[in-house]
Amino acid sequence: MNRRPHKFDPSRAEQLERPERQDFLPNDRVLDLLELRGAETVVDYGAGSGVLTVPLARRLERGMVRAVDESPEMVEKLRERIKESGVRNGINYLIEQNRVPLGDGVADRILTVNLLHEVIGETALAEMRRLLSPNGLLLVVDWRGDVEREIGPPANVSLSPAEATELLEAAGFSVTPVQDTGFPYHFALLARSANPRTP
Repeated sequence: MNRRPHKFDPSRAEQLERPERQDFLPNDRVLDLLELRGAETVVDYGAGSGVLTVPLARRLERGMVRAVDESPEMVEKLRERIKESGVRNGINYLIEQNRVPLGDGVADRILTVNLLHEVIGETALAEMRRLLSPNGLLLVVDWRGDVEREIGPPANVSLSPAEATELLEAAGFSVTPVQDTGFPYHFALLARSANPRTP
């Protein structure tokens, strides 16, 4: 696949806050796909300003969110969101991405939204696989490159579900597409380590 990563510009962070985002990518529907029971450790990989981080933490009464982003500007917005939210049940934020200062297999779940097209050719998928527990689940949601739309990144830098599946499989994951997501502009894939390492 001859693609280059297309990075999100932190100066456009207000795009993530627009209420209409909930019309086409509702937080609750995304988080439902994680199949949480409330005690998991979840890595929000590419957390950005924390649009999903805080509602995720509210679902983890006995768990922990590890929010990871490589942009100091976005992490500062995330800090402010956490402070304003009053969430107290454990959110850690880390300003790194492709080498996360966490141990192997620490994540029961990894959530990554609108990030896959940004990390093509980087080591992010290998890092996600390292972080994922042997029975863990990775949820990938990203803009579809095979549907017409006037929002989001250009189609020529976005991925089709088949292209995304190919990237994940090449990184050592087995992939199951989520059918009938209800997302008009996004695909969702559930991935597990194809050959999980034993702890």
